[in-house]
Amino acid sequence: MEWGNFALLFNANLPMNSIKFFYYNKKYFASAFLFSCFSLIFSTWVTYIPQIAEKLNITEGGIGKAIFFSALGAFVMIRICRHFVDRVGVGKYTFYALIVYCISFYGPFMAYSFNTLCLSLFFFGMASSSFAISLNSLTATIERQDEIYIMSRSHAFWSVGGMIGAATGSFIAVLLHNPIIHVSILVAIILLVQFKLKHHYYARVGEQLINEKHKKKNLKPLYLIAVIGLVIMVAEGAIADWSALYLKKIILMDMRYIGFGYAAFSSAMMIGRFTGDSLSKKLGSWQLITYSSLTGIVGFLLVLILNPVVSILGFFIVGIGFSVVVPEVYRLASKVEGIKTADGVSFIAATSNIGFLVGPVLLGFVAEFQSLHLSFIVLTAFVSIAFIIAFVKNRTSSKLT
Repeated sequence: MEWGNFALLFNANLPMNSIKFFYYNKKYFASAFLFSCFSLIFSTWVTYIPQIAEKLNITEGGIGKAIFFSALGAFVMIRICRHFVDRVGVGKYTFYALIVYCISFYGPFMAYSFNTLCLSLFFFGMASSSFAISLNSLTATIERQDEIYIMSRSHAFWSVGGMIGAATGSFIAVLLHNPIIHVSILVAIILLVQFKLKHHYYARVGEQLINEKHKKKNLKPLYLIAVIGLVIMVAEGAIADWSALYLKKIILMDMRYIGFGYAAFSSAMMIGRFTGDSLSKKLGSWQLITYSSLTGIVGFLLVLILNPVVSILGFFIVGIGFSVVVPEVYRLASKVEGIKTADGVSFIAATSNIGFLVGPVLLGFVAEFQSLHLSFIVLTAFVSIAFIIAFVKNRTSSKLT
């Protein structure tokens, strides 16, 4: 492996070129900006988790159990989402899914007990899963129909939204002292912007989401790709839901700064994803995932050091490493022989979204019985699975070449 090639990730010209691309191509910006809408809502929820836990007097384990209902809701929606997307049309369905997602966002803030929190998170998980599957399927449909690569650059907008939401969420929460007002302002802005932009993607119609006639010979490569996506999204979900609490309880940071961990992670993801399409062409998918997952492991090792600056730096490095993995996983899935592009992408979207929601639950259980610090140690070991798979596949591909 030529490690010098990985320096491309830090080439400032690549992100700038991507920004110019979206500036001059509004029709692609419209669908990409949906990723920002998605993460703005999610990162705001993440910022409020410690406050909601304190309000309802819920422990780390209790929060993990509540978030499990979000994962359960996501799983339920995976089974039925594809039928609605196929009937309604991927563009139209994505817009409707955004509206439902915004409405479901109010639920956790209106919860008055542990049980009502679990119920609200169940519906929030359903809405999140529905939006995630339709949004990635929409992006894959645009790539296929317009013969253009925008998957990684579109995912960069998720990081933009996450960075803004996490960095400003803590301060706005302290300033307003009312989460419902905060949520209402955010939802109003998102919906107003999307009503203005939706005509660029609303009429898009894709293929059937799930191909029921998968050939047996195609399942193995798709499953291996899905495992990588699952592992990385477990880690991403854990960072999203637990980074603020980790910095508060383990690193002992002030409440005003606990959102900085996720903000650092998201800003690094943004930088990396704007370079992802170029890196993929230069290095190839498997070599890129190998480098990236190893970088993520190094970042987690820094997070485990009990120092505020080093831990936030660690979250940043994890973000650099993880940034291109999930978009690259989608790209690999879209190229599996014998499986339609939309089918492969939707399968990865489904499994990855489950990982994103299940990850925090697993960490919650470990935190309940041991400690949150141990949870992040387990997470570091778990990410090694993605590195091993990618390393072996890269070596195999190199030998075949």
